Amino acid sequence: MTASDSLSHETVFADLRLAAMKREREPSSKAYRQDRFENTERAAKETIEAEQRARREKTKRLKELRLAQQSGQDPATK
Repeated sequence: MTASDSLSHETVFADLRLAAMKREREPSSKAYRQDRFENTERAAKETIEAEQRARREKTKRLKELRLAQQSGQDPATK
């Protein structure tokens, strides 16, 4: 890393800090915070449910594949 590389990195970080300072602040009302919290909770719940569904589907497919292999059938020909 040369001196010019570190200078350009410092410039980038300074620009990012300046942009962050100029950014509008979010409203801090209690209702807004509550709404944001509920949206985050809902998104987390949906993500967990989707992951659980995916695991169940994967388990189901693997079980079907195992049964098909044990019985000597090709699962793709179903």
